Amino acid sequence: MKKSKISQGITLVMAGAAITMGVMTEATAATTMYNMAVRNDALLPNGISNRIGGTDGWVWGSTDDGPSFNWNYGTPTPGFAGTGAGNPTPFGYAGKAHLNWAVQLGGAGETAQISTADALLRYGPSGTGQLTDVEVDTGAGAWQDSQAAPAGPTGWKHLTDIGLIKSDVTQNVTLNLTRLTAPSTPGLPNDNFGITVFNGMDTNTGAYSHHGGWNCPTCATPTPFTANNPFGTTGLTYFTHDGTVDSINGLTFTALAGQVYSIYLGGAGVGVWNRNVSDYQLDIATSPVPVPAAAWLFGSALAGLIGVHRRRSAAPV
Repeated sequence: MKKSKISQGITLVMAGAAITMGVMTEATAATTMYNMAVRNDALLPNGISNRIGGTDGWVWGSTDDGPSFNWNYGTPTPGFAGTGAGNPTPFGYAGKAHLNWAVQLGGAGETAQISTADALLRYGPSGTGQLTDVEVDTGAGAWQDSQAAPAGPTGWKHLTDIGLIKSDVTQNVTLNLTRLTAPSTPGLPNDNFGITVFNGMDTNTGAYSHHGGWNCPTCATPTPFTANNPFGTTGLTYFTHDGTVDSINGLTFTALAGQVYSIYLGGAGVGVWNRNVSDYQLDIATSPVPVPAAAWLFGSALAGLIGVHRRRSAAPV
């Protein structure tokens, strides 16, 4: 049957809506990627990994390198696991701000997890003596600490983890965070997290240092977590945030197909930045974006017009 111009238009409109809303899509498997070059990747003399509590969220890959910092320098090999031959950076990342992990999502209904266990399962031991050379840990006050003014509450670069998420289709993405290990220092558990989502990724950080605060709305010179380019970066535009994320309460946002989102996360309000350093597990769930009722009504109205058009066309002259 030959379609009329009106029916062809409806087909295109409804197909476009379905694709845009993440309904009629071909799902692909999620890929998790990890920065495998932790700065102090050696074992302590007692044979215990110096990752938990021994770093401040820092991973190799920034130009902020130098002997003034007390790290185990050696000659680390930069690179990401899961990005393909040669270990390029995820999505062509070229910033200097430390990048811990990245996720490529496929179709709606897909799930992914960022954790040390996931890195080990996918990519195995690193061969340096550790479980795996990944940094998936954060401090209790990395996103925003519990100190009173004027010292805080402040979010700190030192232990704020940074990740990237990119979706093949437009869909809703929900992020939940769970603390996995006991805090490395005495204090309150790091069970409440803050997440800020930015459109884009760091493309050209200037005089970057991972030291200092980035989220201090009460400071004399406020630096709110709703500001663009919080680490002095370029390429980041504030999108959304939630300071009450845990294993039950998640942050949900609509990820547009092909758009890269930067995820800044850390403990929120349950300590200060260098306390309660703990591994975390980030669970990522996806779902289709509901098609607005107006779109269905519009489609129904057009379908009615088609019916009238066909009846008139079939009527005898």
